[in-house]
Amino acid sequence: MDCDLGLANIDIMLGINPTYTLHDVLFGHQKVRDVLVHPAGGFDLIPSSSGVRDMAQLLFEKIELVKSMILEFTDYDVVLLDTGAGISEVVLQFNLLASRNLIIINRELTCLTDAYSMIKVMFQVFGRSNYGIVVNSVTDEKEALAIFAHINAISLRFLGFDLQYVGYILRDNLAAQSILTQKIAVPLSPDSKIADNFEKISKNIAF
Repeated sequence: MDCDLGLANIDIMLGINPTYTLHDVLFGHQKVRDVLVHPAGGFDLIPSSSGVRDMAQLLFEKIELVKSMILEFTDYDVVLLDTGAGISEVVLQFNLLASRNLIIINRELTCLTDAYSMIKVMFQVFGRSNYGIVVNSVTDEKEALAIFAHINAISLRFLGFDLQYVGYILRDNLAAQSILTQKIAVPLSPDSKIADNFEKISKNIAF
């Protein structure tokens, strides 16, 4: 589910033009299963909307409605909630709903600061202290481990708990190609190093 409600883009990255989105569920007459789309790749997607102010500023009642809808999907093995960055109420509520939180970081200071800020708020306000970390856009695992060690040391020092290293994704032209062609990276190049990265991450986060 694309939970970046005001700036959704998963459908765009997949080259999909959905007839309905989550906006039609919350502000129209569609049921949540009516907006499901079935992209290539072996998963279903609940698309959201982009550039719609109502979705970017949802009232708490609407957020609770979305959460209740997500809990209805008991026929799926795993439900992934792709949230936006930051510590807005929408982002926090979806992260609290998830049974496990996976945070994607890179070497940029602003990204590391945002990631730590979210972890800090989730821990200090809601008591959540279990976070998996994926390091994105690195030259090799050595760099990934160094970046992880940095944010983990900060978490351990100021919050008192370790983060969990889940894996890394190489900085590779395939990622850009995937976005430009609007095709999923792994089927696009199943024998690539990035495909191997995703396979290892998926095994590490398997429930």
